[in-house]
Amino acid sequence: MPKAPDDIPQCAGCGLCCHLVVELISGVDDDVPEDFVVEHAGVRCMEQRGDGSCLALDPATRLCTIYERRPDTCRRLKRAESLCRMALARYAASKVPSATPA
Repeated sequence: MPKAPDDIPQCAGCGLCCHLVVELISGVDDDVPEDFVVEHAGVRCMEQRGDGSCLALDPATRLCTIYERRPDTCRRLKRAESLCRMALARYAASKVPSATPA
């Protein structure tokens, strides 16, 4: 695997990908603790806080509290690949100050 660019933060302590909606796959993600699961229109997903972060993300350490039991989507996500870059871009866009009327 090629080395990730220096502008991509290390995974541990970043947690920005933990602000993406993660759909749980029946038969694959059955080990995810039910306390972290919510259902939207019949689709099981990881529950999110009001700020959009996954309920399993520790807000202080920004590490996954269910790392060994995390969903397959989270297991497959790799640093500097498309989903990682999308999460980083979404975060950067949210930090752009909005224009204020003069």
